[in-house]
Amino acid sequence: MVTAVIGAGASGIMAAICAARKGDSVVVYEHRESAANKILITGNGKCNFTNLRMEPSCFHSSSDSSGRIGRILERFDTRACISFFEELGIKHRERRGCIYPYTDTAESVKSALMLELKRLGVRIIYDCDEIQLSGDRKVNKMSYDRVIIACGSCVSKRTGSDGSGYGIVKKLGIGLTDIYPALTPLILKEDLSSLRGVRCEAFLRLINEEGVVEECSAGELQPFETGFSGICAMDISGQACRILGRGERAYIETDFLPVYSDEEFTEEIIRRRERFPERKLSELMTGLFPKKLINYLVHPIDTRRENHITEFVLNVKHHIYELSPDMTRDFSRAQTAAGGIPMDSIDDSCMLTGHKGIYAVGELLDADGICGGYNLHFAWATGSMAGGSLL
Repeated sequence: MVTAVIGAGASGIMAAICAARKGDSVVVYEHRESAANKILITGNGKCNFTNLRMEPSCFHSSSDSSGRIGRILERFDTRACISFFEELGIKHRERRGCIYPYTDTAESVKSALMLELKRLGVRIIYDCDEIQLSGDRKVNKMSYDRVIIACGSCVSKRTGSDGSGYGIVKKLGIGLTDIYPALTPLILKEDLSSLRGVRCEAFLRLINEEGVVEECSAGELQPFETGFSGICAMDISGQACRILGRGERAYIETDFLPVYSDEEFTEEIIRRRERFPERKLSELMTGLFPKKLINYLVHPIDTRRENHITEFVLNVKHHIYELSPDMTRDFSRAQTAAGGIPMDSIDDSCMLTGHKGIYAVGELLDADGICGGYNLHFAWATGSMAGGSLL
């Protein structure tokens, strides 16, 4: 059997390896001059390639009514992922559940994958300016038994993920869900210039215009001029874009001191005031927040008011920001994309419905994971399903 893979990123390389291991003759088409470019920048160059907690709840999708993401993760779980890379010589280390190569370099992962492709005799055709795919499994007029589309999303164009895969899929008559940035900073309507450079632990709630909490996230928050960055902000960004993309308003409720409940924080303020009666409210907060954040949180509070402590607690623990629709159009800082090929348009081996022998994998699919190696694991998992499947 002869298999073509379109795209030499994480999912495409995994698909090529799995197909070749089961005896297929494999040809990979890559429109850049080198392979695995995006792998090199994952995990800040350290390549967090999977996570000990690998669950469907760690992914977002608007089109997975049948639970396909969960079934794919069951068939290629964390243990299977670690085992695959161990076989390639990649030892691993774990930090807070995240799995990295022992060398802490993405280059090790790329090198191991490329050596395996070479060992298996996989042919890679580079610098393919335009790739044409027809429904009868012809790639640039060459016939194949199977074709695996692994072009990536429209994020990180400099590595080759330029959105060209969407056009290939559309020509097959496959409809796409709306596509938005994911794992991207939250853009707010409020100016946060005064908080530039602040880092703090926070708990965020994503709230729709009806006041319903859509999602929550905790972790380090990094305010900047126009919004929030940091893991807790990026984790909910894709879902935020889906809400805004529907033309609805969306809000972020921010808890700047998640280690205390409202009652515990109120009691802490009272204790501090009793111990330091000479201090202003801003001075009482020394040791709880960075100085810039203290000034920002205390500034709107009139301490002459009898209920000013209650107002301050609400400002710290339940600060509401409205999200800007502009964030749905800015892919420049995104790490992946939300949306794409509906999960209900593929089977459990990632074959496209109504297109026997044609598969789609990786970021082309409508499944975006949170931070922590989830999107890379999903690339390995879907590539493994498609590459190892039998017609």
